[in-house]
Amino acid sequence: MLITSVKNERIKRIAALKDRKYRREYGEYVVEGVKMVKEAILSSLAVEVVAGLPEVLANLPETSAEKLEVSAEVFAKISDTMTPQGVLAVLKVPENAQKPPVGNCAVLDGIADPGNLGTIIRTCAAVGLEDVYLVNCADAFSPKTIRSSMSGIFYTRIHAFDRETTAKLVSGCRLAVADMGGECYTSVRVEQPYAIVVGNEANGVSEYFLSKADKILSIPMDGRMESLNAAVAFALVAYGLKAANTN
Repeated sequence: MLITSVKNERIKRIAALKDRKYRREYGEYVVEGVKMVKEAILSSLAVEVVAGLPEVLANLPETSAEKLEVSAEVFAKISDTMTPQGVLAVLKVPENAQKPPVGNCAVLDGIADPGNLGTIIRTCAAVGLEDVYLVNCADAFSPKTIRSSMSGIFYTRIHAFDRETTAKLVSGCRLAVADMGGECYTSVRVEQPYAIVVGNEANGVSEYFLSKADKILSIPMDGRMESLNAAVAFALVAYGLKAANTN
């Protein structure tokens, strides 16, 4: 049955997931767009609901998740994009226990911008860093972060703890901290397993993690520029260390 009312209780619950408060309360998040919904359905992730325009739902893979056919007006209510593709899915937020990483990992120390966070998660998935530890970061399951991750959120394990807990969990890794005061990242080899630490967009890595660094890595820049975008800096260091350990 086509849902045409924005006051429908199922619709109001999905719309509420735009708010971090309700994502935490319900333990759910939303992915939007044909590609991401298809990937979610074909993965082993816990997809609970797929909602969208009937003509879009008809072209999706089979799923055991609940399907909600909605009108264009109703989809506009639950969508969080400027140019919606007519389909979204509600997934369970995975519960990742306090476990050390499997292999190399990332520690994000105060990344505040959801777009940067999502881009870094995407890079982690691409470079093979499966465990991503968040310390005082933006919400990894916000709509903007999810969009920026471009499905990277499906292929990484997200852990959000305080600094002390995170440091304990990654204590078996060598900390490779990105900071302007270090050695050029292209000339340093860090033994595996390592944890790449990148800091807040405005303030950089905290003194807490700087004091624990095994290696401090910098990115050379023309003197006219003081810094790079946090996501760009992370990608350069991540691929630099990967290349150094494969040559």
